[in-house]
Amino acid sequence: MKQKLFTLIILSFISAHTIANTSRYRVMFRGNPATSMTIGWDQTSGSSPVVYYGTRDYGTDWQSYPSSKSVSRTSSYKGMDNHFARLTGLRPNTAYYFVIRDSRGTSSRYWFKTAPGTSAERLSLVAGGDSRNNASARRNANRMVSRLRPHAVLFGGDMTNGDSSREWREWMDDWQLTIGSDGRIIPIVAARGNHEDSNRSIYNLFDVPSSSVYYALTFGGNLIRAYTLNTEISISGSQTSWLNSDLRANTNVVWKMAQYHKPMRPHVSSKREGRSQYSNWADLFYDNNVKLVVECDAHTVKTTWPVRPSTRSGSDEGFIRDDNSGTVYVGEGCWGAPLRSNNDNKDWTRASGRFNQFKWIFVDRDKIEVRTVKVDNARSVGTVRDNNIFSAPSNLDLWRPRSGTVVTINKQNSGGGDGGVNIVEVGVRSGNDDAEEAEDGDMYLNSSDLELVYDSYNSAGNQKVGIRFTNLRIPSGATIEEAYIQFTTDETNSGSTRLTIAGQATGNAGTFTSSRRNISDRPRTSAKVAWSPSAWNSVGASGSTQRTPDIKSIVQEIVNRSSWRSNNAMAFIISGSGERTAESYNGSSSRAPLLYVKYKNPSRSSRLDFRFEESSPVGKSLDVAAYPNPVTSLYTLQNNGDEQINVTLYSLSGSIVKQLLLQPRTSQVLNLWYLERGMYILRLSNGKVQESIELMKE
Repeated sequence: MKQKLFTLIILSFISAHTIANTSRYRVMFRGNPATSMTIGWDQTSGSSPVVYYGTRDYGTDWQSYPSSKSVSRTSSYKGMDNHFARLTGLRPNTAYYFVIRDSRGTSSRYWFKTAPGTSAERLSLVAGGDSRNNASARRNANRMVSRLRPHAVLFGGDMTNGDSSREWREWMDDWQLTIGSDGRIIPIVAARGNHEDSNRSIYNLFDVPSSSVYYALTFGGNLIRAYTLNTEISISGSQTSWLNSDLRANTNVVWKMAQYHKPMRPHVSSKREGRSQYSNWADLFYDNNVKLVVECDAHTVKTTWPVRPSTRSGSDEGFIRDDNSGTVYVGEGCWGAPLRSNNDNKDWTRASGRFNQFKWIFVDRDKIEVRTVKVDNARSVGTVRDNNIFSAPSNLDLWRPRSGTVVTINKQNSGGGDGGVNIVEVGVRSGNDDAEEAEDGDMYLNSSDLELVYDSYNSAGNQKVGIRFTNLRIPSGATIEEAYIQFTTDETNSGSTRLTIAGQATGNAGTFTSSRRNISDRPRTSAKVAWSPSAWNSVGASGSTQRTPDIKSIVQEIVNRSSWRSNNAMAFIISGSGERTAESYNGSSSRAPLLYVKYKNPSRSSRLDFRFEESSPVGKSLDVAAYPNPVTSLYTLQNNGDEQINVTLYSLSGSIVKQLLLQPRTSQVLNLWYLERGMYILRLSNGKVQESIELMKE
C-alpha cells in the first residue's frame, strides 16, 4: 500500500511539472521597442500554447503571472512550427519574465527587457551579419551576445548558407547561445541577405513588421531611428520612395542609422560594387543626416571616416571624406561566414581587417560610439553587469587599429556645430530639373545635353537654361563662403561665350514644366554673376574650366529669404550668348550638373545678458524630451517624469517669450511659427533640478 501511494505521488509530481514541448526561442521588435515585444518559438508538439508574463519573477509558476497572451500568428516554415505572441502595452526599460504553457506542460522561465522610452537613456546595440556555415565562429559570436546583453541585435542577413530547413533548425539551436544563463533573451532586428532565397525566410521566422523586409524602428523615444533595408529586392521604386518619405517625416529624432546586407563599396576586390544602393541611398543618407550605416556580405572588417557622395576631384569610388557632415559606414559581416581578404581599401577607409567580429554600438544624445568586438575568445569573456552594460566585461577582445579603438560620431547640428564649416554637394536628380527654353518660349525637358546657351536645333537660338537642385541641407541664416555649379563637357566648343547666372528668387523652387516660358517667367535674384568660360576642348572633362565662377552671392540671397528652409530646392537661370555644351541628367545622370556650396552654420556664440540660478546638482536631470531642434513651427515637450515642470522660453535679450506648466506624464505641442528666426533659451525646472536648452528657430 505504501509503495502504491509513493508511486502515485511521484506520478502526480511529474504530471504537474511536465515541460512544454517548445524550443528555439527568440524575441523581436515589430512596434515601439519601449512598449512592445514579440515572443517566438518552435512548437514541437502539444497544443494551445499561451504566454504568461509579468514584471515579477515567479519562475515556472505560470498561474502567478498577472498577464497572458495567446498566439498572434503561426507559420509552419523551414521544418518548424513557428508561433508568435505579440505583447503590447508594456512599460519602457522594464524586465518582463515569462513562461509558455501548453497542453504538455510549462516551459522554462525566460525574460527580456523593453528598450528605454526616452532619449535620456543610453542604448547598447550589437550589429553584424553573415553567420552562414562556420558553426564555431557563429556560436562564439552568439555567446558573446549573451555576455554583452545589449538592448537589441541588428542582424544583417545571410543567417544560413543554403536556406534549407536543416540549416535553419541548426541556426535556431545555435541562437539559444545568445540567451543568458539567467534566461535573459536579447531581441533580434533581422534583415534579409542574398543567402535567404526569399523574403519569406525572414518574415516567417522573425515576424518582422513588413513582408517586404524593409522597415524602421525608433528606440529611446526619439533617440535613434534604425532603418532595416533589403538589398535582395528592387532597391529603386517603392522601397526607396518609402525610405525617402520616412526619413523626411522623422526629423525629430536625434540620430538615424541603417542596416542592410550588400555594401555600396565592398572592401573585398572580388565583390561587385553596390551601384543601385549607391545611386538610390547614398544621397538620401547624406541629405537626411543618417550618421551610421552597417553593411555585411563581404566577410571582411571595415570602418570608414565620415564620407559624403561626390565625384569631384579627390573622391574615391563616389565618396569623399567629410568629417563635418558625412556618414560612417561599418561592416562587412564575419559572424560565421568564410573570411575574405580586406584587399580593396579606399582613400576614406579608416581601418580594415580579417577576423570574426561584430560591432558594439553605444548611442546617447551627444554621440554614437562604435567598437569592433573580436568573438573567437567568447568562452573566456565575462558578462556585463545589468546595472552597467556599457562597461566592458573581463577578457573582452576589442580591435585596436592605429586609427583608434572607438569610432565616435559626435552630435553636430547640420553637420558642423556652432559656426562650423559645412559642404553640400548635390547633383541634378531628375530629368525635369534641368531644362531649356527656346527664344520663342518653347520648353525642352528631356534633352540629352544642355546648350549654354546657343542651340541651332529647331532655331532655338540663344535659349535660357534652368537648373534645379533639391534637398539642400543648408540652414536658414547660414553664411555662404563659396558656391559654384560644376558641368561636364558633352561636346567641344571654343567660340566666344558670355553668360549670366541668376537664381530664382524664391525660398523653394519648383520643378520645371512644359508650360511656355517656364524659365523666363520665374522671378530672378538681384545678385547675378557673369561667366565667360574658356574653350571646352575635351569630351567628358569636368574640371575648373567647366566650373562657374563663385556664385555665393546668389546662394546667399536665396538662403536669406524668410521662406528658405533646410532641405528646400534652389534653381538657377543661365542666359546670354555663345555656346558651351554640357551633359544633362537625361544624357548621363552621373554627369549631370552639380552644385557645390560651402557654408558656416548660423552663429550661436551670443548668450543671454542675464544669469540663471545655479545649475542642477551633479547626477540629477529632468526626464523631459524636447524636439525638434532646430524648429520651424511645432515644438513638442514631453514630461516623462512624476513631477510637474515649469517651462519658460526666453529671447537672447532675456525677455520672456512664453511660459507654461507641464504636468507629469503629459506632453504639449507649442506652435512657434510666429517667432523670428534665431536663438532662444528654454528653461526647465521642477524646483529642485534645472536645465537649459538652446533652441534654434528657423
